[in-house]
Amino acid sequence: MARIAVVEDEALIRALIGELLVGRGHELMEFEGCVAAYDALEQDPPDLLVCDVRLPDGSGLDMVARLRATYGDTQLPVLMLSGLKTEADFLRGYAAGATDYLAKPFTPDELLAKCQVLLARTARQGAGVNTGADHLPADDHGLAFGRYQVMSVLGQGSYGVVYSAHDVQADRPVALKVLSALPASQPECRLRFLRETYALSAVRCPHVAAIHDFGTSEGRLYYAMDLVPGPTVERQVRRVGVAREEELVALLRGLARALEALAAADIVHRDLKPANVILRDGRWDRPVLVDFGLAKRPFDRGLTDAQMLIGTPGYMPPECIRGEAPDARSDLFSLGLVGRYAAMGVEAFPELTGLPLLQAMASRPVSLPRSVSPGLREVLRRLTAVDRRRRTPSAGALVAELDALEGQPLPVAS
Repeated sequence: MARIAVVEDEALIRALIGELLVGRGHELMEFEGCVAAYDALEQDPPDLLVCDVRLPDGSGLDMVARLRATYGDTQLPVLMLSGLKTEADFLRGYAAGATDYLAKPFTPDELLAKCQVLLARTARQGAGVNTGADHLPADDHGLAFGRYQVMSVLGQGSYGVVYSAHDVQADRPVALKVLSALPASQPECRLRFLRETYALSAVRCPHVAAIHDFGTSEGRLYYAMDLVPGPTVERQVRRVGVAREEELVALLRGLARALEALAAADIVHRDLKPANVILRDGRWDRPVLVDFGLAKRPFDRGLTDAQMLIGTPGYMPPECIRGEAPDARSDLFSLGLVGRYAAMGVEAFPELTGLPLLQAMASRPVSLPRSVSPGLREVLRRLTAVDRRRRTPSAGALVAELDALEGQPLPVAS
């Protein structure tokens, strides 16, 4: 059986946990505070640590973070206990290095089940089932990751892999994003992943992918979000063709509402492009904004060198190329280019790459589609103004402009 360390200052709770775990045959190490626990565990790690967040001589989160500097995620699984149960509290626990989080009050079955799962995963990793590669471990039914049955890879970025999966517990399909093995060992990548998770969980809008669950499993940070069926705008244009005027207006209106929800949460997406917009069921009037890996709030500390450009060059706002801080109008510029792409099927400067492309994006107005009405062309012109002071001031204002186009005559097809 396993050696389990319990760090809990409340004697009754500590006694309850001890009775439950010893009753299952486990060896118990008990501590009332951080200092004694850290001194003992730094030299002799248990098979599992169960630790309260608030302790009389310090923070359990700080102690776990210090232990993480010595032991990796798979060497020392940690179950945090706390009466604090907001999203921010959970995120702080995971950021400190918790493998799982149990909110008080908890039932004996909840505690025993979580301990059993964490110990089983650690034993499986020790046996070599999880090699630390980006592939998820398999069980008898295929690829499995905690409560998720993984079906296929949807995409892979610089620090995460997105899978099509089935949430066995909730019985629904999800898109499961998992932090890759190498970035998982880097604090900045972990913090960026947590920032993305928090950004998504703070927004409720039908045009933004909804997050359902997040945490740590198999030593990896993850979150599960709405699996949106349908092509990206980029794929739709390449396979089906450009959008008609009414489709373009519907696309812009949906994404404007997404940006309005982001602005209410004080979030700038920073990577709005055709590949990051999925058309639910292939419908232009049901766009869903995804991939919040570069999303940022004003109070977030910088995770990237100030001289490094963030985003996709062909959709990057001029002010960001010049090294200025982005704001909500920066996302509106990128939205204007997404609308332009949907109407024309090509990017603003398809003949340019590298530095010449960035120089053009920073200084030259883009050409606009002649296939749309003058009113819609004017909307796109304001969105893509090089000087952000001349752009549509907000996503809400853009929705009003698009609503005002309703009833205006559409261009006659040639």
